Amino acid sequence: MAVVLVGSLSLLAAHFLQLSASKFRRFRPHAKDLDMALMDMNSQEAEPTTLDQRMAKNKDNKSTQDLLYEVFPKHVADALKAGRKVEPESHELVTIFFSDIVGFTDISQSMSPIKVSEMLERLYTCFDKLARAHKVFKVETIGDAYMGVTNLDETQDNEHVKNIAEFAIDAVEAAGKILIDEDNPARGCIKIRAGFHSGPVVSNVIGTMNPRYGLFGDAVNTASRMESNSKALKILCSEVTAQLLQEQAPKIVVRKRGKVEVKGKGQMNTYWVQKPRCKSMLFHEQLQKKQQEEQEEQAPEQAIEHVKEGDHSDPSLHVDFADVELSDREL
Repeated sequence: MAVVLVGSLSLLAAHFLQLSASKFRRFRPHAKDLDMALMDMNSQEAEPTTLDQRMAKNKDNKSTQDLLYEVFPKHVADALKAGRKVEPESHELVTIFFSDIVGFTDISQSMSPIKVSEMLERLYTCFDKLARAHKVFKVETIGDAYMGVTNLDETQDNEHVKNIAEFAIDAVEAAGKILIDEDNPARGCIKIRAGFHSGPVVSNVIGTMNPRYGLFGDAVNTASRMESNSKALKILCSEVTAQLLQEQAPKIVVRKRGKVEVKGKGQMNTYWVQKPRCKSMLFHEQLQKKQQEEQEEQAPEQAIEHVKEGDHSDPSLHVDFADVELSDREL
């Protein structure tokens, strides 16, 4: 029996040979299909491939697959590769992040589109690296807005808020080191505002032409409102998310901002999220507190000493009449 090396055939011929040898009958092509394919092959397609060509083809296929897994969660990418329809999925609790660039409209009006796109490329390349480091799944970018989510692609039940918060803190800091215009450093660096919220969502792949992976639900809208109500270089989150964050990452500083009017939601309690204080900052704060307490303790002692020196008036009742304005009648 003759043995044919698949690697010595053309790519198209090797493909048909592999299908013909499939153990699944439905994948095996009919004889007439093979005849049609062979008749349609040109001389270039019939030429045996070299090792370099096969390696290049495999590299291209791997790059395409890698890109697919960058755009979609793994199980969604697997389904799309297999040609299966992706069904909507419900997620009980995720944390959604949004950010945008402060003053982006003015920046866009004062720079060429090329420079704006280059600025966004620098920013989003940096954000993508941070997202991988903090296990944040990048959902999409629209203009100057960046959207990410945790506890979606992989289970992060006990750290999804922590991961988003650390990502947000690093993103604000990193953006502040990226120049708006590399040819004009005087314009300064990018300032972003950010916000996040936790809640249930539904995920789905929408469309067949350039399919888009999206998240849907009230939690998405609330997360977006946290970002839009935030301020430059600050991170805002909802009350429910602040509570989860204190459980998952007690060292991250959470400060109450108060009630904010949120479109479609009314008044909501919101919280600022700040980076953990380092040991030197804690020492400085403790030192200031101790000095303040010592000053408060010394105040009554100084008042007593003042009385002992001969002034028997009550220092708490002392009035500097030079500071008192008299009316015309009293004059």
